[in-house]
Amino acid sequence: MKTINKEKEVIGSLIATPDLYLSVSDVLTTECFTDSNCKDVFIALSSMVNSSRKVSMTTLGDQITKNGSNALLTDFVGSLNAGDAFQEHCLILKEQEIKRMHIDLGLRLTALGSDDREDAFNTNDLLMNEAERIANSTGIGSEMTNSQYLHEVEEMINKASTTDGITGIGTGFTELDDLFSGRQNSDLIIRAARPGMGKTAMTLCEALFMALNENKKVIFFSLEMSGTQLFQRLVSVHTGIDLRKIKRGELNSDDWDNYHAKVDQLKTDNIRIVDNLFTLNLIRTKARKVKMQHGLDVIFIDYLQLISHKVDKGRSKENEVSEISRSLKMLAKALDVPVICLSQLSRAVEQRGGTKVPMLSDLRDSGAIEQDADVVEFIYRPDAYDKDAKDEDGNSLEGVALIIVAKHRSGACGDVELFFNKRLTRFENKRELQQYVEQPPSKMKPSQSFNLEDENDG
Repeated sequence: MKTINKEKEVIGSLIATPDLYLSVSDVLTTECFTDSNCKDVFIALSSMVNSSRKVSMTTLGDQITKNGSNALLTDFVGSLNAGDAFQEHCLILKEQEIKRMHIDLGLRLTALGSDDREDAFNTNDLLMNEAERIANSTGIGSEMTNSQYLHEVEEMINKASTTDGITGIGTGFTELDDLFSGRQNSDLIIRAARPGMGKTAMTLCEALFMALNENKKVIFFSLEMSGTQLFQRLVSVHTGIDLRKIKRGELNSDDWDNYHAKVDQLKTDNIRIVDNLFTLNLIRTKARKVKMQHGLDVIFIDYLQLISHKVDKGRSKENEVSEISRSLKMLAKALDVPVICLSQLSRAVEQRGGTKVPMLSDLRDSGAIEQDADVVEFIYRPDAYDKDAKDEDGNSLEGVALIIVAKHRSGACGDVELFFNKRLTRFENKRELQQYVEQPPSKMKPSQSFNLEDENDG
């Protein structure tokens, strides 16, 4: 049967039984039809069903005329029922539409590739954007029943009852896990701070804990530091060897013994560092590929404002960041993993008086970050601004690091207090300062604390 006949069969069935439209509305689009009359009838019928208007031969004919079309319903009298073949015909029309999209994209790429004036990198971005659009257009929605939703809820309740309430991926920071129940799939988490507060440091701690202690597949996109620099830090984190010694080759015999005893664990493929991708399209493509080929549980990105994304001429940096944050949220949902993305704060923090505690309005370049994120958390260390900072009771705030949860779509906000060891540049779970001073830890496991180089690095 020719495609045009299948189009008429589908339209005829919809005319005879308009309720069928709801069962195929996620498959059929206007572009599935090549015949102008079929397309005009589909436009009129779909608009009526979507607006809950009753569809009959009379009302549908009136709507077609109102739309300015000359399509005649009498042309479909011989095709009013495709019977059991209706669903199959709809899928065939969708397949034909996708093939036409493939051909169109191929012709466009051929023309652009043959034009010496065109930037090959721009063409590559176009290719990935269009490929993603076409791939997404093939999805046929599958709606879960209420029973299936309840089953998932019950599974989460049972899991929480046996894991101290942790239903997501643990971070290694106890109070943070208590607040979020672990990092949750499909969440976009924005971690923001001014330079020198320890964004990269804390994020590497979390990533390593997930990879080694939670046995999760982690990918870390580094747009600022090289993979070698990050891995030097990971070696220091995991072994407890001062990073300066590693960089200068000043390891003594005890350091080397410690290195050889622990470093093999870092050969795991649970953590993957990617330092050569800088565009939004390449990051999304890489994440999808890793998820498909090797499995992927969590994505880290350092950091948002360094991601490159082409926008139309005349559009601002804020527009670009808005599109990036929205795309990262969609990536988290599509891959069903947490995406933890670092972000810079504006200089307004330093310019205002008072404690300089970050606020949501300080998120740099775009208010869309706040809108798209499921969680927004700030790192704030009072002694970074005032080494003699004290709390309301007069206690020293030296070493206190506050994780300020300013937005939490699925729960409460609040502050989580961690301890920041300046000597080792290490974030730890909260502890009494006096206990720390009297009993300084020498070598800590990744599940307890993490060691990085100096506090001025992200």
